[in-house]
Amino acid sequence: MSKQPNSTVQMQKQLYGIGIFEAEIVLSDFTNGSERRFVVTPDQLMGFIHSDITLQSFPGLIWMKAGAGSEKYLLTLPAGQRTILYRRKKNVITKRLQLPAIAIEAGIEPVEKQVRTIRMWGFAGRQLKPDSILYELPLPNLGGSHLCLGSTERAVDRDILGAVERTIFDTPFNHHNHLVGREKLPFHDYVKKYAGRCPFHTLTKIGHGRDILGGHLR
Repeated sequence: MSKQPNSTVQMQKQLYGIGIFEAEIVLSDFTNGSERRFVVTPDQLMGFIHSDITLQSFPGLIWMKAGAGSEKYLLTLPAGQRTILYRRKKNVITKRLQLPAIAIEAGIEPVEKQVRTIRMWGFAGRQLKPDSILYELPLPNLGGSHLCLGSTERAVDRDILGAVERTIFDTPFNHHNHLVGREKLPFHDYVKKYAGRCPFHTLTKIGHGRDILGGHLR
């Protein structure tokens, strides 16, 4: 007698998928109606399979990686006008700057709930793609993609994207490494010259989306 296919299995909705590659393990999450991918460690995968642990996705999240005592997230923020707090000499002044979409790689210490590192890039369009050109943003305290955090308040709550955004924009940028754009203009002069905008032709190219989408940052 031939074995009949299990109709119950055929009708089930896939919730998760696991892809094991040469250099990494990718967990796919289908629970929100569209596929979200996470690079996970073998220990995380084991914990996921043997318990009720789930990876919570949220708007703006591209990938998340966790290791011994640290977590890394690749996030995106949409293009828009930002209020930039800038410490000039002894005064804090406010500038409005129209920034492109931003990709952010945030390193978080999960025990103390603190943002430890931030790398950030500007890119054109709404979606970060492998062929997207990455630009150095015209902001003080940036060296390439690395943001100097100094004594910035870095507390992280359940809203990771919001915490990272506050870490970047709710603290005054210092008069440090203040030459921005391809012309290396002082930040104040750059904002004035380009009337609060940052055209891509004024920015330095520092990579492509493929450099960061796979989770292997240079």
